[in-house]
Amino acid sequence: MPSDRQTLIDMGFSEAKVTRALKATKNAGLQPAMDWLFAHADEPDDVADEPAAAADAPADDGEISAEQATAASLKCDDCGRLLRDATSAEAHAIKTGHQNFSESVEQIKPLTEEEKAAKLAELKARLAARKEEKRLQEIAESKSREQVRRKTGQELTELKEKHKEIEMKKQLEEKRREKEAEKIAKAKIRAQIEADKKDRAARIEKEKLERQGLSTQAAAVSASSSTTSLPAASSSAPKEYAEARIQFRLSTGSVLTQTFKSDDVLDSLFTFVSEKTGASPGSFKIFTPFPKVELVDRSATLKDLKLVPSSALAVVF
Repeated sequence: MPSDRQTLIDMGFSEAKVTRALKATKNAGLQPAMDWLFAHADEPDDVADEPAAAADAPADDGEISAEQATAASLKCDDCGRLLRDATSAEAHAIKTGHQNFSESVEQIKPLTEEEKAAKLAELKARLAARKEEKRLQEIAESKSREQVRRKTGQELTELKEKHKEIEMKKQLEEKRREKEAEKIAKAKIRAQIEADKKDRAARIEKEKLERQGLSTQAAAVSASSSTTSLPAASSSAPKEYAEARIQFRLSTGSVLTQTFKSDDVLDSLFTFVSEKTGASPGSFKIFTPFPKVELVDRSATLKDLKLVPSSALAVVF
């Protein structure tokens, strides 16, 4: 009959692992050694501090002789099972929860070949179950890590898309503001042009009315003279204006207004604009808006330039 050591080796365990199991169980038999091997299945086969002599441990068939039937043999009072030593009793207590043990002189019957085969099959099944449990656990952990990785990737993608959307909204808002500012600027320019047109039209109409008024007055005086034979009292000379109200429209968008004497020269207008804007008289030009004509003769009077009684001029820097 093969020894417990050889039986365990035949089961597929390494010699080093079998040696450790027999030593740890004090050669208590096949079952305690198998229990130890199952409890330490995940440990490496070789341990540095194991004595080399353990490999030569004497074989034990697990049978107790009459001389050995002493207090070394223990009996579980809860189930009646015989145990080889205190280590086996402790393992039995852990496995079953039984707590009551007593000394026994009964001999422990060695395992038969069928029992050893059944124990081997049980051990292999338990080892396979543990390996399968470990494999399933690794698969579950791998799936969990993959889920975390996918979730992290999805969150990063969503964050990038959100950042991109925010940037796009900023660009659209900036374009909208630029278009709005351009629209307002164009509206101001159109309003300025319309104001200039109205101002010029009003001035032309005023001059027309003034001329018409003078003609009507001359006709009335002539008629009065012919009917009453009185000497003519009216004069055909145009009305004289002592002042000129000038409106300056600066290219910066500002408007200045000042009243000058009709005998003031053009240079006085340059001096006025220079004082109000801080620009030197030679750094800007003055134009009549309609038609656009640059005023260059600074010694000419406002009367000579036909800027009385009022005019609107453009100042370009």
